[in-house]
Amino acid sequence: MIQAMPVPGPDHTPGDLDALAEALVEVRARLAPLVLARHERRRTGATAAERLSTPQHLTLLALADGPLTMTALAGATGVALSTATRMVQSLVREGWVAAVDPAEGDRRRRPVGLTPAGREVSDAATAHLRSRIRSLLDHLDPGEGAAILAGVRALEKAIQLDDERRARAVAASSAASISPSDGAGPDSGDAAAGRIPSRITPR
Repeated sequence: MIQAMPVPGPDHTPGDLDALAEALVEVRARLAPLVLARHERRRTGATAAERLSTPQHLTLLALADGPLTMTALAGATGVALSTATRMVQSLVREGWVAAVDPAEGDRRRRPVGLTPAGREVSDAATAHLRSRIRSLLDHLDPGEGAAILAGVRALEKAIQLDDERRARAVAASSAASISPSDGAGPDSGDAAAGRIPSRITPR
């Protein structure tokens, strides 16, 4: 049974953080089966959006803002390159993802993007997911709903701050690995390498 607990403040102790982390792990374990509703995907007559698996949906969402190379897609979804490749292959067979001609003509790094059908099924799956979560939250009173929303906003902030920290670490590591002989010394005028878009920051 998940127990309600106060959100740790600025002076939280390691015990507070451990309890909060444990609560979030338990929430995920209990929320996932309700949201995924695998029995609905297996039933006769389920729509493509209802049958869409979570990894498939996350892959389509990662491509919602535009085409990505396989390496960038793997980073955006937090999986190995081989896993991302297999996922894309399955989505290509469904007609939801297709290769896109690279802007600079490097076919070895040919990106993939959503097809119109892929965007449609992704949007439908998102709407279906939103509906399921809304029906779950409908049992709460307004104060409880507001508390959950505040907690989610705080979690989003924590994730963003962690993404920024990781990006700075990658940039610093890449900059430190460049020697003056590489043509990117302090006086070369070249920008430091290693900056990566926030969408593909590893998690």
